[in-house]
Amino acid sequence: MKRVKLWQFIVPCLLITMLLTSCGDNVTGGPGTAEPTPNPTSSTTGYVSSRVTGGGPFACVDWVRFATPQDQYDNAGVVLIGRSVGPAGETSIYGSKATTHVVEVEQVFKGNPGGGNLRISSMPPTCTGGETYPDGDPLDTAERVIIFATKQGGEWFTHTPAQGVLPFPHGAEIPFH
Repeated sequence: MKRVKLWQFIVPCLLITMLLTSCGDNVTGGPGTAEPTPNPTSSTTGYVSSRVTGGGPFACVDWVRFATPQDQYDNAGVVLIGRSVGPAGETSIYGSKATTHVVEVEQVFKGNPGGGNLRISSMPPTCTGGETYPDGDPLDTAERVIIFATKQGGEWFTHTPAQGVLPFPHGAEIPFH
C-alpha cells in the first residue's frame, strides 16, 4: 500500500474548496463577495475572483495591514511628502475604478518617481457594492500628506486603500527613518 503524506491530501482539498466557495453571483452577497480582511502576516495582497451580475470578473482584495509607518515605508516603492493639486482622470485596478490625482511633490524619501508633479491613483477598496471610496478618497484633500506608493502596470498607486496616505501637517515629525 502506498503511503500518502497528509499535505498531499490537504492542499488539493483546500484548493478545490477555495475554488468552489469563491464564486458568488452578485456583489451584495454569496461566497466570494465578502469584504477584504486584513492579513497581518503577509506583505502582499491576495484576492478571490467572483462574478458581478451583468459584468465581468472583479477582485476582492485581502489588503495587508502594516503595524507601523516604518513597515509602510519599508514596503513602498516610493515615499514622499506632497499634496494633491486635483483629480486627473481615472484608471482601473483589480476590476475597480481608481481616481488618479496630480500630486505636487515636496520631498521624496524613497524611490525615484521622476521630477515635477506626479500622477498617483488612490488604491480603491474592493467589494464595496459599487461605491468607489466609501470612506472618502484619501488623496482628495488639499492638505499636505505623506504618500506610500507602489507601481503597478506602469502607474503609481497608493500602497493600500487605508494605509497609502498619512496626514502630515507642517512641524510634524517623520514617522520612519
